[in-house]
Amino acid sequence: MQSIWELTLLDAAAPVSAQEGLTSLAVGDIDQDGYSEMFIGGDGALLWYRPATQERGVIACGLFAVGLILEDVNGNDQLSLVGGSDIFEDGPSRLFCFTPTGPLSEPWDVFFIDPAPQGSVHDLLFADIDGDGERELIANACYSARPGLFIYKRTNNIRDPWQRYTIQAGKVEEGLAVSDFNHDGRLEIASGVRLYLQPEDGPYDGPWPFLEVAPDKREMCRVAAVDITGNGRDDLVIIDSEYLEGTLSWFENRMIEDPSHPWVEHLLDTDIYYGHTLIAQRDQQSNEVCILLAEMAGGGWNPPYNFDAQMLEYRSTDNGATWQRELLYRGAGTHEATLADIDGDGIAEIAGKEWRVPKVHFFKQTKTPSPNNDYQHRFIDRDKGETASDILAVDVDGDGREDVVCGSWWYHNPSWERYPIPGICQVINTYDIDGDGRMEFIATKRNGDAHGYAGLSSDLCWLKPIDPFNHKWTLHEIGVGTGDWPHGSAIAPLLPNGGLALITTYHSAHAQPDADPPHYPELWVIPPDLTHHPWEKRVLAPIIYGEEITACDVNGNGHLDLIAGCWWLQNNGDSTFTPHTITEDFYPARLGLMDINNDGRIDVILGQEVIDFTNRQTPWSQLAWFEQPDDPTQPWTKHVIDTVRCAHSLSVADLDGDGEEEIICGEHHAFAPYRSQSRLLVYKKADPLGHSWKRYTLDNRFEHHDGAKIIQLDPERIGIISHSWYEPVYVHLWSKP
Repeated sequence: MQSIWELTLLDAAAPVSAQEGLTSLAVGDIDQDGYSEMFIGGDGALLWYRPATQERGVIACGLFAVGLILEDVNGNDQLSLVGGSDIFEDGPSRLFCFTPTGPLSEPWDVFFIDPAPQGSVHDLLFADIDGDGERELIANACYSARPGLFIYKRTNNIRDPWQRYTIQAGKVEEGLAVSDFNHDGRLEIASGVRLYLQPEDGPYDGPWPFLEVAPDKREMCRVAAVDITGNGRDDLVIIDSEYLEGTLSWFENRMIEDPSHPWVEHLLDTDIYYGHTLIAQRDQQSNEVCILLAEMAGGGWNPPYNFDAQMLEYRSTDNGATWQRELLYRGAGTHEATLADIDGDGIAEIAGKEWRVPKVHFFKQTKTPSPNNDYQHRFIDRDKGETASDILAVDVDGDGREDVVCGSWWYHNPSWERYPIPGICQVINTYDIDGDGRMEFIATKRNGDAHGYAGLSSDLCWLKPIDPFNHKWTLHEIGVGTGDWPHGSAIAPLLPNGGLALITTYHSAHAQPDADPPHYPELWVIPPDLTHHPWEKRVLAPIIYGEEITACDVNGNGHLDLIAGCWWLQNNGDSTFTPHTITEDFYPARLGLMDINNDGRIDVILGQEVIDFTNRQTPWSQLAWFEQPDDPTQPWTKHVIDTVRCAHSLSVADLDGDGEEEIICGEHHAFAPYRSQSRLLVYKKADPLGHSWKRYTLDNRFEHHDGAKIIQLDPERIGIISHSWYEPVYVHLWSKP
């Protein structure tokens, strides 16, 4: 049976730099409180997380290397955290040992095993290398001017620098495993593609001689020791860790049977991208061998991003003669994961992190698939005539079912036959303006005879469908807005005595901040006589904003306020609105509303827009929610949900029918839509307060722009509709079968 694993983002904005990202990971119950902690080093900090309680904190600042391990170094059943740093608290590199002295949020005790290690530590192991009953530290330094492999022996005073012995110096190797591979009673060390044998005079009489285990593999690899053949001696599993064309092999240990050919390679898999996680185990009861492999999203040197990063499992029940390969997860890169019960339910999760796009995450096995994975794609249209600015779900023909409106066309539910809407360029909003129980439409007229981007305008009109199947509509003028074209709009009873108003924001507001007059959001008073034009127009508020805007009662005083990206506009009850800052230094594309932490107050979800037009790139940016404080006029607290590429499509709905809303997000790629692997993502709270989120990928093929909207297909079924800017011919629908 196919196993099912779900991804949870524990921290999508770990407080480190993306230059070196998140480098190291260790997991264990260091304070003996019954919960496992995750310890993660990176470019800026050494961090701790307790997933079961959502607690987290910073142990120390600096640039921390890949090597990190938990060990009882004092012999008092107290675990300590041992690792390496390239820069420690603005000082030189150190090989450190941290021990908590109380709650993990309080300062930790630290001493230095090596005040001046040979280089950046990549792998650490503890093993009793000399047989005296005390475990020594084995460390390699691979990314440095003085690479090597070393043993550290405790001194009489544990806090004094430990004695360092050299196994090899000068070789760049990654990956570490220890076992008595030849059953001579002494431990050997597998480092990279070599097996180091103890000298006759003991482990401290280095350098150690070595055998080449994998002569055709590069030294940058992950290594695991496990008895695959069942003969009581460990074999080796090796995967290339920093390369696009990695191969996974297990090497049969023949050191006793055939010393002249001590290692026989058995190829398991090819075309592995950056296989930086490797775990191998043998179940002592079933004798089944399991190998867990996870790819990084990015590794090596100047690599392409691996959007399809895989987590794979290989199982053998016949001592390596045959193997079953299973894809556990695709679409989340993992750098150095481990198996551990981190949520306290007695079942091991796969705990990991992403390296260069710093995220802390874990994968949890579940018995049944989430309903959020049931949505299937179909094309509503493959040949739409030109780019649309918006997509809407609305009952056009009055049959009680929501249809789709996109640009100057509408699509009849459920046949999805396309019909034109004459006389306009773009429909931007819909509302029962005249109160007759049928929806009318706010649209923009075409800029002359131009099409595509040049055809967009801010010449507004409203339409009423008469016989939409036969292209019969009535059209009435509204007026011309100040900006280039509306990129956001809202219709709501915002005026005294429930008077309706139309709000428009303009695409040019941010692009032309010095325009005269400024392209501020505008309020249009909807008149009793809808045929009267132009409608009265005024500046809504003097803010530079041109994206999505929506109405809600923010402060609970009974008046509908407005959310406009980084601002909320307080309705003063007299047709004026006072802007208050939600957040600064965060330019949003789209927004959603949801009481995420269940405190009775509306919170705001914003998708950040970061587009590099100079280099024609779409960098990573944040999808975040902003927690409304007791006093909403004060800054709102930001909580990052995920790091994505331009969350330019956003909505909120109960997709799985459990009574709790999820967040739907579509990525926008401005420069390579057909090759961008833009994703349609769903986020579900993994804890009541919204600190961590489960992420589901519904699709990774299509670009999204002002899309990912919810449609009520019939009374029992909803769907997701979307479109894009750079793939204008397509209109999409995701729905359950």
